Amino acid sequence: MTNTTAGTFLDPRPRAAELRDRVADLMNRDGRPVIIAMCNQKGGVGKTTHTINLAGALAEHGLRVLIVDCDPQGNATTAFKVKRPNPAGFTQSTAVLEVLDAHPLVVQTQVPNIQLLPASIDMALLSSGLRDTGMGLTLYRRMLEPFHGEVDVILLDMRPALDTDTDAQTAAADFAIINVDVDEWAMEGVRLQIAQHKKIMKLVDRDDFDVLGLIIGRVTKPMGAFDREVYDVLRQHPTIPLLGEVPIRSADLKEARHEGLPVVQFRPRCDTAGFFRDIAANAGLVKAA
Repeated sequence: MTNTTAGTFLDPRPRAAELRDRVADLMNRDGRPVIIAMCNQKGGVGKTTHTINLAGALAEHGLRVLIVDCDPQGNATTAFKVKRPNPAGFTQSTAVLEVLDAHPLVVQTQVPNIQLLPASIDMALLSSGLRDTGMGLTLYRRMLEPFHGEVDVILLDMRPALDTDTDAQTAAADFAIINVDVDEWAMEGVRLQIAQHKKIMKLVDRDDFDVLGLIIGRVTKPMGAFDREVYDVLRQHPTIPLLGEVPIRSADLKEARHEGLPVVQFRPRCDTAGFFRDIAANAGLVKAA
């Protein structure tokens, strides 16, 4: 691996503007999409909600988005009212492990610029299958290569784990967005996630991977003193920029999900839609309005 001073792992305080410039450079490449791992090994932090609604904000700007539902629970799949593939047939796991074209699995959602690669229950065994191949870290990247030139952004909605499947998904990505909530274990979760990223990139001999930022989800206000302390620490993380926060807006998000839509398309003038537009802009994926 090249010894460089660039990147989240070696530069202790990367500037958000520099990361946005990197995103812009990658967005201007011919053909290859920007691939983002939406991650946290801790569950219940809003990863799927953030993935779906970030996709909606990107689609509003005309970007072509592919969401890859990497979680065998399939919450992104069901949120878009998409039927899960039969685990006895051709699935995402089959495409990954056998290096097959995943295009037949891709479903067009109700939003013209958003497509979905659905999850299926057999993905619960994907980690062991990837380990058996002996080259598991390369296989998600290989599966996604045929989508180059067809989409602008690929969002990987990852399950809450640090395992071979999530490692392979991270190895396929250009960036990560770490999703957190206001919880006493949040900072430890971020630390573990970054350490795993560093380990993966060493194994695949890459020095071009970065954490784009944090999204703080499920924020409730007013807060008690303890939650306020955790919240302030997250907002002022020493190495990772804050992309935005998503206060709890149960009506907006639940009603949008019930209709199989991101909130930007379902209720475009609500403040919840604005939160995701801000996140997309702060990440450098679109220009701020």
